[in-house]
Amino acid sequence: MSAKPDQTIFLTTDMTARGDRPMDRAIQLAKAGNAKLVVFHVLEKGRHDSAAMDAARAEIELDLSSYDMDAEIIIERGDVVSQIVENAAATNAAMIVAGVARIGRLGDLVMGTQLERIIHHSPLPILIAKNRATTNYERLVAASDFSPPSAYAIEQSCALFPELQTHIINAFHVPFEGFLNSEAATEEFRTEQHLQIAKFIEELELSPKTRKDLTYSVEYGDTCSVAQQALKDRHTDLAVIGTHGTSGFRANMMGSMARALITYLPCDVLAVRKPPK
Repeated sequence: MSAKPDQTIFLTTDMTARGDRPMDRAIQLAKAGNAKLVVFHVLEKGRHDSAAMDAARAEIELDLSSYDMDAEIIIERGDVVSQIVENAAATNAAMIVAGVARIGRLGDLVMGTQLERIIHHSPLPILIAKNRATTNYERLVAASDFSPPSAYAIEQSCALFPELQTHIINAFHVPFEGFLNSEAATEEFRTEQHLQIAKFIEELELSPKTRKDLTYSVEYGDTCSVAQQALKDRHTDLAVIGTHGTSGFRANMMGSMARALITYLPCDVLAVRKPPK
């Protein structure tokens, strides 16, 4: 992680049982990048007195005590999402580290409305920590549809994690394949996707080292399945997705593909929102 020493790893916690995962990862990243760590919590409605603030601070201090890591603790009141976005910016954060809300009935991870809102409103990358940070990140897979938000997400992730091996994947389908010679049409579209991804990568703003080590692949299938297979094949522990920056009503809506990737990919996910023009 290449956060500068004057930057911050901004951990937002709701102090639930799953909060150990984002705390593990935020502390590991802060130590690796020699960055400042801020642990942030917003009090729930109806718990705004000084006793509630002291109790929350004490609980966070207890959680931090076993990590041998200094951290600034900030407790605020008000709207959770706006407080997180504003305080992360005020602390010069390199990223916001957050966790998922819970595990669903089928074992899938449930983001929660607040996390979706944070992703859509924050100009900073959001690292969604699903797993315990037993090791440093080593490999990164980015799912790309060649869009500007996808390009922005890859550029931001490579700037944050320049030491990681980066692999870009693209999944494709053949339109009207039931009416075509399936094998020939698939290979034709695969060739076209290879040309597009080569052009896409050429236009990315990357460091010479990142560009030299970067790899890519084009696979037939749906994006989630292709991404899951790439993660498995490459033993990858971090995935990157881009989200669109919008305003008004659309700002409260996450694309179905972004939601699916965040929900079902088994590794941690870095969600990067391209700011609206």
